[in-house]
Amino acid sequence: MRRVFLAFILALSLPWTAAGRRTTPQELFSHVLRQAHASGEVLVRLRTVEPQAQTPAQPAALAEAELLDFMPELNLARYRVQGDLAATLAALNRDPAVEFAEPNYLIWPAFEPDDPYYRRYAANDGLSNGGYLNRLNMAAAWDITRGHPAILVAVIDSGIDLNHEDIRDNLWRNAGEIPANGRDDDDNGLVDDVYGWNFAADSPDVDDWLGHGSHVAGIIAARMNNGLGIAGVAPKTQVMAVGVFAPPGYGTFADEIRAILYATDQGADVINLSLGSTAYSRGEEMAVNYAVRRGVVVVAAAGNNGRTVFHWPAAHPAAIAVTATTARDGSAGFSNRGEFVDLAAPGVAIWSLRKGGGYVSMSGTSMATPHVAGVAALIRAYNPTLAPAEVRAILETTAADLGVAGRDDVFGHGRVDALAALQATPPFTGTVLPNLPDWLRARTWPAFCQELVTNGDFETDPAAVWQLGGVAAVTDTVAASGARALFLGGEPGQHASAQQTLTIPSDLHAATLSFALRLENDDWDLGADPQWPGRDRLSAWLHTADGRPLLELLRAGNADYNLAAGLPWDRYLHVLDESEIALLAAQGQMQIVFTATNGADPWPTRFYIDDVRLCASHAPVFWPLIRRSPTP
Repeated sequence: MRRVFLAFILALSLPWTAAGRRTTPQELFSHVLRQAHASGEVLVRLRTVEPQAQTPAQPAALAEAELLDFMPELNLARYRVQGDLAATLAALNRDPAVEFAEPNYLIWPAFEPDDPYYRRYAANDGLSNGGYLNRLNMAAAWDITRGHPAILVAVIDSGIDLNHEDIRDNLWRNAGEIPANGRDDDDNGLVDDVYGWNFAADSPDVDDWLGHGSHVAGIIAARMNNGLGIAGVAPKTQVMAVGVFAPPGYGTFADEIRAILYATDQGADVINLSLGSTAYSRGEEMAVNYAVRRGVVVVAAAGNNGRTVFHWPAAHPAAIAVTATTARDGSAGFSNRGEFVDLAAPGVAIWSLRKGGGYVSMSGTSMATPHVAGVAALIRAYNPTLAPAEVRAILETTAADLGVAGRDDVFGHGRVDALAALQATPPFTGTVLPNLPDWLRARTWPAFCQELVTNGDFETDPAAVWQLGGVAAVTDTVAASGARALFLGGEPGQHASAQQTLTIPSDLHAATLSFALRLENDDWDLGADPQWPGRDRLSAWLHTADGRPLLELLRAGNADYNLAAGLPWDRYLHVLDESEIALLAAQGQMQIVFTATNGADPWPTRFYIDDVRLCASHAPVFWPLIRRSPTP
């Protein structure tokens, strides 16, 4: 029975040739012999052995073989074979006297890279902040897999140092794009996106200007065993550089959302988001959902506010939220806590790449997140058919439980354990799947769209279409487009609102909502509600025509550091999904509503809205082809 089971497993691993015929046993064993093994050696378990026999009866296929060892306790013999080992294995496994025969595989102690910073810091338990990769059991995990170049992790960040010697060989290159020819060769709307795209600068230049993205990318995929620097968690994995930060170090919702769509459509298996804010965006949530529905594992940082407060995109249900631990599995004091936290990983004094060359230590949930993204990449390399929910379940159920028993708001399900995760991953017995998406690229703006918002730039008198309440007014002090913008709130205790009723086409086919927002404040105080980023609050909603809440679009506030005072305008972007399209089309009419409220504390926060757009397209109409009758 055991031999039949082994043959069944082997048949699963390589059942057909490229031509479509069933493979022969010899071809199957040729495939098996790709695994490292002692040259010419086989292990053979015999079905019966004479009692007290010191040497076994030799099967016919081993007539010319040399017996090297015999273990009578197991009826197991080791032979050295001359000639074709695959043919010998095939013949032995057909022999009724043989229970099974297999190569004499090689084993190693837990893999120990020669990268100096790995030995000096990441695997050095003698340092107070060292040995953090030992907590993940990385050395033993690398015995199972070190990743695969067909697995792609998108690092949505400040870019990656394209010339850093410890990462450049693992950089993703867009196979559909010809470098520097000034053309959009792959027809994705972006010219020369060879290594990725910088959405903050609207440029193909993804070389890291800040250093944050290089550090994150190195934790995931720095080359291993090259005698240089560090060893990444998944050192055979490719990383894609996607830029969303502009000097001095901020990003916008719109840039992040477009980056997520781009990474997904380019075939990312994992997306790392070592970024975020305490502002909720439905557009951002839909982008995360878009990625996960298309098979991408999305991993995001829980944030560094050091308290119980929601931090997005990590807090979106489809994302895996990662908090930071010390090298000794304690909670990092700067890490956020809360019911949204899923996993923990080392995030204190982590060594990785420095832009411009060399290495540097950084701390933050930004550093914890790529440890989890790297382990997710290893899982996907070991079994690329697993869905995001399956990868998440493996990570969570195998995590080392820290703190109180079971899941808690400090460590989530526990600190990620790479070895336990891979041991719990069912192996994939086929070949690694090609890294190509099979879905259409997202269209941010629908074709032939109709603008549904009137006076969205507030350049004319708003009274005709916008209903203003409280201290809402139009101002010419700042503007994202034109010369005027909507002003909401400002002083402590003030309330303001603005709303407009829109007519929705009954045959609505696609829609994108966008607006610009700006916060100017002297108040960085967080409120008591962990799902609101501060005491001074701005929200955006879609309501029914009679004022009932329909869809929440945005939740921002004074304590949100992604919308800091004095920074340029942020851009909200939301590509509506099919369920939202159906919901809106059924309404006929609806309201878009902006509301701002200042708390009673003495510090002001000024909110501004501008360039509001809801661009909608009708269902496509196909005109029949009219053929002229031939002239008689």
